[in-house]
Amino acid sequence: MQSCQLIEEIPAICLFCSAQLCLRQQVLNLALGEDKDVLCLKCLAADNNKSPEELLDSLAGYIVSRECFAKQWQLYAAQDVCPDPVGCLPALCFSKRG
Repeated sequence: MQSCQLIEEIPAICLFCSAQLCLRQQVLNLALGEDKDVLCLKCLAADNNKSPEELLDSLAGYIVSRECFAKQWQLYAAQDVCPDPVGCLPALCFSKRG
């Protein structure tokens, strides 16, 4: 994964699978009230009984509507800065809501 900005106070490794998290995955966890036991998108979705697509789609609108989350979310300005374009869902993540 290429170097990317992260929220220093939030873990950057998935508790379940040890995958590295990006800034947006940290924000997804915060939006769900998690700030210590954080998970990657795939594990977070499974933990919430959703597919990664469903979870991302359901939270993206909420995140961009909340200034505290949107400020961090929008630090990734375009799909080409996604640190994990193969293992994640950049097309959905950077859709009109992202």
